Amino acid sequence: MSITEQTIRHVATLARLEIPPEEIPVYTGQLSRILELMEQLRAIPTEGIDPMSHAVEMTIPQREDRVVNTDQRDLMLSNAPDQAEGCFRVPKIIE
Repeated sequence: MSITEQTIRHVATLARLEIPPEEIPVYTGQLSRILELMEQLRAIPTEGIDPMSHAVEMTIPQREDRVVNTDQRDLMLSNAPDQAEGCFRVPKIIE
């Protein structure tokens, strides 16, 4: 499938892009080559091949889900320059 200069102008209008006239032939050639590549990929027989989400087969190691380091609020707030009622106080940024 080839792209015409009229198609490039139409797509540029839809995308609200301003393409200089001297660059239209460049985009025409580039988009034509991209579409040719897509046609080549479409022609590859993929029946019977499972889709994959990752190029390398891998498993995620599992670990026990357990709570550790509970109730450290006072420790965390000890590093705060300003605190009030168990919360960090920050400077007002919106007036």
